[in-house]
Amino acid sequence: MLRELHVAPEDTPLVIWAGKHLLRNPSNAELGRLLGLRTSPAPGRVIDLVVVGAGPAGLAAAVYGASDGLDTVVLDGVATGGQAGTSSRIENYLGFPEGIPGGDLADRALIQARKFGARLSVPSEAVRLEQRADCHVVAVDGGEEFAGRTVVIATGVH
Repeated sequence: MLRELHVAPEDTPLVIWAGKHLLRNPSNAELGRLLGLRTSPAPGRVIDLVVVGAGPAGLAAAVYGASDGLDTVVLDGVATGGQAGTSSRIENYLGFPEGIPGGDLADRALIQARKFGARLSVPSEAVRLEQRADCHVVAVDGGEEFAGRTVVIATGVH
């Protein structure tokens, strides 16, 4: 079928979205943007809290920051939940003495972070951190930059 459509192997995989968009061998960033999973920074806007990492620690930071009224953005290069999201059972996490599946813990944390207004941008891999004037700037794959008054780096096993 690909030969009939004159699609070269290096152009695969092909993604057709809603019959309107065609992506050839897209990056995770391009897919995230197409699906609306990536948050774009507003030009000139300084965010109160930028959290790098969407595992349990990053999502906890987002919940606490956003619930205190801070404009909060969470960035992760892969997915929410981190390594905990792939664990079948976590028994040493505060508040769950009987244990909880890692995916459930990540889902609950994500719901809670969003409830308080935290925005997530996944996949958005942080590639650079620098100080500029009175803020910190986190650059992500794809070229976007998030300027923040505070940056929490919660990269877990990475």
